[in-house]
Amino acid sequence: SSKLTQEMITAKLDKRRKGYIGPPLGKKNVVFVDDLNMPMKQTYGAQPPIELLRQHQDQGHWFHPADCSKLYLEDVVLLAAMCPPGGSRNDITNRMTRHFNVVSVDTFGEEIFRIIFGTITDWHFAKGFQGACCAVGKLVVPATAQLFNGILPKFLPIPSKSHYLFNLRDFARVIGGVLLLPASQCEDPDTLVRLWLHEVYRVFYDRLTDAEDRQAFFEMSQTVISSVFKKDMNTLLEHCCEPGSTSVKDDDIRKLIFGDYGSATGAKVYSEIQDLDALQETVTGYLEEYNQMSKTPMTFVPFRYAIEHVSKVARVLLQPNGHALLAGIGGSGRSSVAKLATHIADYTLFQIEIGKNYTVTEWREDLRSLLFQAGAAGEPTTFIFNDNQIKFESMLEDINMLLNGADIPNLYPPEEKANVIEKIQAWVAKQNLQVDTSPASMYELFQQRIRDNLHLVLVFSSIGDAFRTRLRKFPSLINCCTIDWFQPWPSDALQMVADRFLGDLELTDEERQQLRVMCQFFQTTVFEYSEKFYEELHRNNYVTPTSYLELILTFKGLLGVKRKEILTLQQRYATGLEKLDFAASQVSTMKQEIIDLQPELIKSSKETEELQVLVEADALKAKAKQELVAEDEATANKAAEVAGAIKADCEADLAEALPALEAAIEALDTLKPSDISQVKALKNPPAIIKLVMEAVCIMKSIKPERKPDPSGSGKMVEDYWGPSQKLLGDLGFLNSLKSYDKDNIDANVIKKIREKYKTNPDFDPEKVIRQLLSDI
Repeated sequence: SSKLTQEMITAKLDKRRKGYIGPPLGKKNVVFVDDLNMPMKQTYGAQPPIELLRQHQDQGHWFHPADCSKLYLEDVVLLAAMCPPGGSRNDITNRMTRHFNVVSVDTFGEEIFRIIFGTITDWHFAKGFQGACCAVGKLVVPATAQLFNGILPKFLPIPSKSHYLFNLRDFARVIGGVLLLPASQCEDPDTLVRLWLHEVYRVFYDRLTDAEDRQAFFEMSQTVISSVFKKDMNTLLEHCCEPGSTSVKDDDIRKLIFGDYGSATGAKVYSEIQDLDALQETVTGYLEEYNQMSKTPMTFVPFRYAIEHVSKVARVLLQPNGHALLAGIGGSGRSSVAKLATHIADYTLFQIEIGKNYTVTEWREDLRSLLFQAGAAGEPTTFIFNDNQIKFESMLEDINMLLNGADIPNLYPPEEKANVIEKIQAWVAKQNLQVDTSPASMYELFQQRIRDNLHLVLVFSSIGDAFRTRLRKFPSLINCCTIDWFQPWPSDALQMVADRFLGDLELTDEERQQLRVMCQFFQTTVFEYSEKFYEELHRNNYVTPTSYLELILTFKGLLGVKRKEILTLQQRYATGLEKLDFAASQVSTMKQEIIDLQPELIKSSKETEELQVLVEADALKAKAKQELVAEDEATANKAAEVAGAIKADCEADLAEALPALEAAIEALDTLKPSDISQVKALKNPPAIIKLVMEAVCIMKSIKPERKPDPSGSGKMVEDYWGPSQKLLGDLGFLNSLKSYDKDNIDANVIKKIREKYKTNPDFDPEKVIRQLLSDI
């Protein structure tokens, strides 16, 4: 965008005076714009970044983004480069080109390649290499040039192969890979030729997508080896041929591996690896070490195909400013390969964690941490970035800048940038380097350390239009990366993965072998039919390694379920047989017991018959007694009815007496000792008082005194007043009345009360109260 373009340029310039910016006084600033015609055209053909640069060329100033004031650029020279229009590159307006002196650069020829890269290879092979190796080393550049010139017209970019773009950077990567081999590991010229073949395969061959292109490249490389190196590929790669074969095929070159996995002494040297079994053990050891150290261990199977890709990524990480683009379908192990290669190289792994609230702020903060770790701290770092983590397209713009220039404009605030410069100055002082320590020089050194220590591994899916669109918009994804296109797993990989995941099943060797072949057959057959499906209907059905693993895991799960069901049925059947055997033994035992008990049964039967006769006789007697009992029962029922009637009368009397009882108890609570004393003091009390006290004496079973009849009859009569006075004189008289046991009254007392007092009309509480009130 124009805003980003302005920020990138103004960040490199100093403020001179108000409204004027430029380089330090006395110097000129050259702004180099690469891929000038890359910006996309808007609806009406405008290209804002180019228009911004043209404004500087036309007017000499820009407008400040904050207050729109004029901002003049002094001592700034513009230098641009671009490819001819075509593909993702657009035409630019003549109003822009009129400001430039246009220089067209033709395609470099073999002489240019020899001058540029021949000088480098001559310098390298002069460091202790044998004379024969030096002679072969002089052929590396011509061989690469011949192969490179043959590739350009053969493998042209089309929509489905938009990454088929080759340039001098790819040429340089081949030469850089050849330079990795030290003189101690190059014992004969054939090793150097095999190294060259390995490097061109890694740079050019690994990005090819279909078998036809790969076979064409194999034939081209075979021709170059024969015509330039004067070697026969069959003899050169004799150890890579299949047993019993003398001719090398394209698939056999998979066994050609160079790497620096370390020796028994622990030293890592880039060399040829011919013992693939030992390599597999070494990679397995690295994998176990990684899983022990990592918080997220990998379920990674180190089969040969995976080891090949690990070697490819590890080779890229060895080179300064080496970046890789791993393209393929999901589940092919791209991230796992990158992590393991990082661990083998002993680099620091850096990944971002995308969440729901992940924004540009968090992304920029992660980038600052990454660049500080690689540039200021000087830690070799691998940044693995997955296309699933692309939350906004501006992330790819930053990735594109990192790949191209190891810098992102305005990434650091002033205080953080000052901290970075201080860290670099401290490192320079510690290393005792004689360099310019100005902030600009220190920041350039910071960027150089980033190029040396930072390696980006981009893990992108090759499915859909998004991959092609991103490659077209951001050319550094191709130009600055070594592309490794993940092909479908070969047969040996499928078999080894099946062995790994089926290893814990209880199977015979024959069953395991047949099952491994069956899983491989399913995967390859579905892949073949998917290709046929695309040819006939132009519709893709993607067969991924994940589906292969799901097939194996589904089989394991289903096998476990069925085995459990069969085992359960077997256990039930065995338990049933055991119970049947036990029942049969019990039946035979019971038969013998019955036979043994037969005499006793006969005796018991006879005794039972005799007992039955006695029971019948007793039944007749019991029937007679039953009749007598029935008569007694009828009599008892009548008595019960009478008792019920009496009970009803008693309950009615009780219902009538209870209120009177409660009233009497309440009346007792109202009496005072003085009231008792007044009654006691009466010498000739009224008859009704005597009547009440007489009833009290009877209730308390106090006997009367016998005295002559006051009427003069001459007879002796019972007098209760004397005992009443004694009773009234008792201090506990009131309490004795309150605690009187009314539930256990003697029957004679009840009879007397009912006959004499209950029927007496004067024995009424209200009459007694009135009489007492009148007398007292």
